[in-house]
Amino acid sequence: MSRSESPAESVAEHEERIKRHLSASREIAETLEFDDDLSFEMGLPSPGRRTFIKTSGVVAASAALAGCAGDDDDDDDSSDDGESDGETPSAERSETVQLAAKQYEFDPQEIRVPPNTELTIEFTQSTFEENEDFAMHTFYLEDPYDVGPVELPESTDDEVIDSVTFVTDEEGTFDFECSVYCGDGHAQMNGQLYVVPEGESVDEVDFTDMETLTERHEILKEESELAQEPSHDLDLRDIMVVTERNNGSVAMIDTVNDEFMERVENVGKAIHVHDFHPDLPEQTREGAYVYTQSRQGEMYKIDLFDFERVAVADAGTDARDIAVSRDGDYVIGGFYNPNHLVICDAETMEPIKRIPTHTVNPDGESLGSRVCSLYDVPEEGLFLAGLKEGGEVWLIDYTQDDFPVVATIECGRTLHDGFFTEDGRYFMIASQTDNQMDIIDTQERSHVAAIPMDGVPHPGPGALYPDEDLAFTTHAGAPSVGVWNTETWETEEMIDVRGSGLFIRKHENSDYVWADVILTDSEDDAYVYTIDPETLEVDQEIDCSQWGAAAAIHPEFSRDGEKVYISVWQGENESILVFDPNTGELLTQIEGLLAPTGKFLGVRAEGH
Repeated sequence: MSRSESPAESVAEHEERIKRHLSASREIAETLEFDDDLSFEMGLPSPGRRTFIKTSGVVAASAALAGCAGDDDDDDDSSDDGESDGETPSAERSETVQLAAKQYEFDPQEIRVPPNTELTIEFTQSTFEENEDFAMHTFYLEDPYDVGPVELPESTDDEVIDSVTFVTDEEGTFDFECSVYCGDGHAQMNGQLYVVPEGESVDEVDFTDMETLTERHEILKEESELAQEPSHDLDLRDIMVVTERNNGSVAMIDTVNDEFMERVENVGKAIHVHDFHPDLPEQTREGAYVYTQSRQGEMYKIDLFDFERVAVADAGTDARDIAVSRDGDYVIGGFYNPNHLVICDAETMEPIKRIPTHTVNPDGESLGSRVCSLYDVPEEGLFLAGLKEGGEVWLIDYTQDDFPVVATIECGRTLHDGFFTEDGRYFMIASQTDNQMDIIDTQERSHVAAIPMDGVPHPGPGALYPDEDLAFTTHAGAPSVGVWNTETWETEEMIDVRGSGLFIRKHENSDYVWADVILTDSEDDAYVYTIDPETLEVDQEIDCSQWGAAAAIHPEFSRDGEKVYISVWQGENESILVFDPNTGELLTQIEGLLAPTGKFLGVRAEGH
């Protein structure tokens, strides 16, 4: 199979574009780490955008030229009079603020207005003082306002580039940001809109203060009030927890009967990871929990007997990962903003330790780093943390009271996700700027290899084929799957596939490796495919558009390996497709879901 390239974009250009998206800041909370410069909608269309009532002609023209992701974005289009389809909030006053986008800050970084103000933001400059290779900022204001992204091409004078107008009918503090990568300091390109009554102050939350973290922790239901027996007859290992991306919910799926069970609401938008209590396989009250980390910085503990929220720790405004210690005592969350790790008591979710993630990156620059990945290291009593910009893996000893960082291991640039070898000794993590997989020996606490890959490796949960000592990763920036040997740490093969992908998976009882195709900006995003691990060739491609999919992602196997589940993230029928992993036959389709993405089976509690 030849690699798929569009005439308008080479593989190299695609790779560079994806790298920019992967380096983004809070906008990836809405867009699976890729921003709206991809020419299709990466999340659910926002219905009506009720408060985005007017734009300048420049915005309208830009939207028309870009097509706003084509016909799928009709829900976001303004009516002829410039207002949304919903009822326009009434305004008691009007105010105009001028905002400049610089490299790397907005000026001003804070906008304060009373409620029910018709607020116009005029964008007057877009400058690139630090790095002239860039020529575009954007402005995006988060939900519930959901304004933008507004493109701000380079401009050094004080003329108005563009403007937006909306009514501030929701009180509170709301983040805005630049939603395209604009250089090394891009993560600093953010600010806040404060909507508060006149004369009232705004309490800014200092998430770097342990007292604040403790105050923002909440027990939602006492353990004594929880059901002592499950409300279902499933083995907890057969429950699949599914992220419903933009709904702020998770769906519980019965993988024995392939049925929707329950929806748990209000657990944060775009949850990135779920992890399970290690005692879950024992089917007892003590272990019947899943822990979630939303991209909004909230860590929830959820009961799997009766599907209720138990407790929450709110420890930041942007986060990606969570892990539970093997002794079941601790939960650790990894954050983008602030740059820190927060360790909580697994029973109550009360924060007990904060670890700032400040380090020196591979280029010798001192900086705070986002945390991109978190795991419990098998049999070692350690948490493993990947520092994205820091280019380091940290090992944190949770058997000691003060949770010391006992090792910092240098890797490549722009780390992302990773997975362990079958024996749990070696951790293999993607370096997405250096296009390599870095290998960490967790026993010797050292870096042992850097294996060259294609553009932007993105293994997700990764795939192993121990019979031949092989490991696999998809690439977000190239139409290939990278394969390497876990004994020699040498590249075995680069398998040409239909397009770039995000997730790849293998089960010991399945004959094939399964992977997805995504980010191709084409109909190929509806495809998944299988690879024969013996021949290292694509065996079968499955076009999921025949079942209503526009984007099909994230293969996850049933506990026995007799079924594989694929999320229909976008399309006519947001659902989960269930396939026979060896024949590719569609077995059933689980419907009634809301933009399902990541799926995590309870059997993961048994280990890495």
